Amino acid sequence: MPQVEKIKIFLASPSDVPKERNYLVKVIDETNRTIAASKGVMLEAICSEKNAFPGYGQDGQAVLNLQIGKMQEYALFVGIMWNRIGTPTPRAESGTVEEFERAVKSLQKKGQPEIWFYFRQSAAQLNTEEALEQRRKVLAFKKKIQGKALIREYSAPANFRDQFREHILLWLSKRESKTLQPSVIASKNSKLSPTVNNTSKSSTTKVASRRKSNSSSTQKSTQLKSSSTVKKQLPTRSSSTTRSRKSVSSSGAWVLLDDKFFLTESVDTQADQSLILHISSADPTQEAALRNLHPEQHYYKKQISYAYQNEAAIMQVKSVLPKSIRGKTTFVLTLKPYSQAQGNSMMEMNFNGYSTDQIAELRARFLLLNELLSPSQNKNDYSMLNSFIKGYDNSVKVEQCVFLNLWTRLKNDPQLFLTHARLAAIYHLKMSSTVEHILELKLTLLKDNILSVQFRGQRKQAYSNQEPAIIEVKGNCDLNI
Repeated sequence: MPQVEKIKIFLASPSDVPKERNYLVKVIDETNRTIAASKGVMLEAICSEKNAFPGYGQDGQAVLNLQIGKMQEYALFVGIMWNRIGTPTPRAESGTVEEFERAVKSLQKKGQPEIWFYFRQSAAQLNTEEALEQRRKVLAFKKKIQGKALIREYSAPANFRDQFREHILLWLSKRESKTLQPSVIASKNSKLSPTVNNTSKSSTTKVASRRKSNSSSTQKSTQLKSSSTVKKQLPTRSSSTTRSRKSVSSSGAWVLLDDKFFLTESVDTQADQSLILHISSADPTQEAALRNLHPEQHYYKKQISYAYQNEAAIMQVKSVLPKSIRGKTTFVLTLKPYSQAQGNSMMEMNFNGYSTDQIAELRARFLLLNELLSPSQNKNDYSMLNSFIKGYDNSVKVEQCVFLNLWTRLKNDPQLFLTHARLAAIYHLKMSSTVEHILELKLTLLKDNILSVQFRGQRKQAYSNQEPAIIEVKGNCDLNI
C-alpha cells in the first residue's frame, strides 16, 4: 500500500472565535475526503477541545503544553484572533500567545511548524474596560508580529473558511512539489548510474568483444532485421488514444473577458476588490478586442463577463491602457465588480417537491452534462420546473450546455478547448447562482468526442445555523450533439 504522510496542524486561539475553529476542522475534514489521498497525506487538526484531557500541574496551560504543545511535532501552526487575546499564563500574556511563542522557538530550532496567523476585522460591542483592554492587547500583539509575519485579515467566519481552504490547498501543492523534486532527481540518477559489479562488468565486456570480432556482419544483419521487426510490432497511436489523455483541473493563466479568452501575464486584486490585469495581445484581432473594451468606446461603463481560475463575476471596465515595450504591446486593464449583478438571484423557492439545492444540482447537470428532465404528464409543471432550472431571474440564464458551441469552434485544438471550456463553466456555474464556490472542476476529453466531467461546488449559505450544501456532478457529456 502507498505510504501516507500524517500532517499535524495546531490550532491556537482565544475563546471569541468558535466558528472559525469549527470551520478550520471542517476544511481539514473536507480536504482529507477530497484531495489529500492523491497527494499522499492525511491532515489532522489538533485543538484543546478535542485532543486534551483533564490533568494537574503547574497551571492549566502547562498541562496543555505537555499533552499537545510539543510544537516540533507539527507541520503547521494556525493562530486566530479577533477582540480577545486570552487569559494570562505565568509565562506569557495569554495561552494563545504562549503557544505562538513556543511555535516560533520550534521553528527557529527545528525548522517547523510553519506559522500562519489570521486576524478578524469586523465590528464588535466592547462595552467594558476589560473588553477594551483585551482589544488593545490584540492590536499590540498584531503590530508586534507584523514585522516578521505575513498575516491575513478576514471580515467574517465564512470569509476565514474560504481563505483557509484556499491557503491549505496552495500549501499542500507547494509541499508536494518540494517532495517530488528529490524523488525525480534520484530516479534519474539511478537510471544514469546503476550499481554494477566490476568483475562481472569486465567479463561481460570481454565476451561481447569476442562476439563482435567473430560475427560483426551477422550482427549488422540481425540488428537491421530486429529493427524492422520492432517497427512493425509497435502500435500506432491513434488520435482518439492521444485525446483520451487530455485533462485539465485548472485553466492556468487564461482569463475570460467579454466572452473572449486571453492569456494573462498577471491578475492583481486591489483592496477595493477591483482587478488589474496585464495582457499581451497575441494578434491584431485580440488587440482590437482589448481596445474595444475601453470605456470611451461606450456611452457607459461596459459590463463584461469575467472568469479567472475558480472565480467569476460581471465586471465594469474602468480603464484600458496599452503599453508598448520594444514593439510588444501590453494592455493594462482595470476592472471593477458590478455589484448589482454578482450571481445574486431573487429569493429561491422549492417547487413541486424539489428543494432549491436539488434545482441547483439539476441546473449544474444541464450546464455540464446537457441533461434536462423529461416532460412529465403535467406539462405546466414541467415547463415551470425547467424555468427554475434555467434560472429565470439570475444574472445569467442557462440556455444550453456550456460546452457545445465551444467544441464546434475549438475541436481541432482539444487542449485549448478544455481550458476555455473550464473557464466558461466556472462563469456560468457561479453567475447562474448554481454555486457560490468552486471546489473542483476537472474536464477530461475521452475518445469519440466524449467529455468526462467531475465537479464539486458549494452553495451559498441560506441560513446561519445550517452548513451550505455541496453539489457534486460526475458524468459524461456527448459533444457530438
